[in-house]
Amino acid sequence: MAEEKVKSTELKNLYLFCGEDGFSILEKAQSWKQKFIEKYGDLNVICLLGEDISAADIQTALESYPFLSEKKLILISDFLRDAKDEEQKTVAELIENVPDFAVLVFVESQKPDARKTLYKRLVKIGQLEEFKAKTGLSLSKWIREKAGKTGLLLGEKEIEHLAEICGGNLWQISNELQKIKLFAAGAKVDLKMIDQVASKNLTSTIFKLTDFLGARRLREALEALGILVDSGEEVVGMFYMLVRHFRLMAQVKSLLDRGESPGEVAKIMKEHPFVVSKLVAQSKGFSAEFLREIYRELLNIDAGFKTGRIRITTHDDSELVRELQVFITRVCLE
Repeated sequence: MAEEKVKSTELKNLYLFCGEDGFSILEKAQSWKQKFIEKYGDLNVICLLGEDISAADIQTALESYPFLSEKKLILISDFLRDAKDEEQKTVAELIENVPDFAVLVFVESQKPDARKTLYKRLVKIGQLEEFKAKTGLSLSKWIREKAGKTGLLLGEKEIEHLAEICGGNLWQISNELQKIKLFAAGAKVDLKMIDQVASKNLTSTIFKLTDFLGARRLREALEALGILVDSGEEVVGMFYMLVRHFRLMAQVKSLLDRGESPGEVAKIMKEHPFVVSKLVAQSKGFSAEFLREIYRELLNIDAGFKTGRIRITTHDDSELVRELQVFITRVCLE
């Protein structure tokens, strides 16, 4: 809490951390825990898991005094997600009177149901800190800062490339930065090095494939398919990801044509804003009719291996790969 409220006089005593950015939520909770231990001692930090506790456990934690200190921190993870409604209602009453010596923080790995009594009470009398998904400039800024803390200096091209490879997944990006640091050993990081070290994200490669399809770039699209096939993923599973991707793109196109904003599209579809922003950009390369034709082609392939026209065995999926190559060629030459 160094810059973020270390002094007891500045601390409020009831918080809710939640949102789409689970990585940053956990990171902040861990930071608070560490700073609190440094200031008040580890005996004054209590961590509880929502699925394992009851309202009575929370009451006990609230009522017990700090050990030789003026403050104690109680971190409760995913109680709004996992606890029964009756337990949540009881806790909603308990938090009306959080003792001055306690700092109670509810840490939710996803956005809670806003209709729940406990959520409404927390928002009303507590401090809500919502962590939105990082996309675009906010994602680039986060990567730049995280790389700096890791001891890496990345250029804008390298930052964008890493974001593309990881599909906006902060957990993966953080892990890849550590791997890149070890690999670089003080040398300058460039695109080639990132490609050598970073794990290819299947979703990001499918985005690349559909980008190439939208631009009718046949050679690059076939190369992207080759990367997917060589990734070790089952071709059938990858095929269904491709089907889902085009279904989502068709939905995005339909909603945009209806006049919805990208933000509203994400809410309506209940998809990650980063994914929707990529789909919005990609959909510009396809007409609604063309998307319907592509989807029909994919469904024909699906029917082909379900009826046995396309033969697939545990050790041989080459016929499905050839069908996909034909499909890509048709789309790019349309």
